[in-house]
Amino acid sequence: MLELKSLFVLPAELLGQVAAAGVKAILVTVDAPVPGKREADDQKGGGLGRLIAQYIDKSLVWDDIAWIQRTLGLPVVLKGVQTVAGARMAVEYGADGIMLSNHAILNLLELRMRCPETFTKLEVYVDGGFERGTDILKAIALGATAVGIGRPYLYSLVYGQEGAEHLTQILKDDIDVSMRLCGITDLSQVGPDMLSTSDVDYLIRTPNKFPAIPGQRGRATL
Repeated sequence: MLELKSLFVLPAELLGQVAAAGVKAILVTVDAPVPGKREADDQKGGGLGRLIAQYIDKSLVWDDIAWIQRTLGLPVVLKGVQTVAGARMAVEYGADGIMLSNHAILNLLELRMRCPETFTKLEVYVDGGFERGTDILKAIALGATAVGIGRPYLYSLVYGQEGAEHLTQILKDDIDVSMRLCGITDLSQVGPDMLSTSDVDYLIRTPNKFPAIPGQRGRATL
């Protein structure tokens, strides 16, 4: 994963060594140009969000995607796309993939409902809150290319490599059992028709929910 501040200050020759090292793609963080207000974190003396934000270039624009691709010679995935409009822009500017990280499953569901063609034009990854094999299967059913698992693996590392391998086996077994119960033998057979989303459909943003106000004034004049 690449924080953009480091990208623009490093020589192109050094960046070229990234591909030579075996890196297959670059994930560019685009959802944290400024730190969010995390009161609980601040009260504990943390401020991790502010620390991370210091390493992200706030001047990043869509045209920089082509520069990154040209400089590194690697596919670029935009991490943190949060809207259908953002996904469409990613396609327009030639990104190779997007990663939905914030309320990922809801954003994935919205993207599948409102802009299904996106899934044929770039790869769609999700992460954030996925803890079970059933979660992975649901995301794939909605069109996700792959699912990132973070916190469970972090906890598993308390037991070292053995813990990580054990978690992997748990997830594999969970996916296997879920597939059998769904009556499928391959992940290519899973689809949205196997899901019931009625409990969360009301959370999906509705386009044009608020019509434009005819002749709306600008700033206050009084």
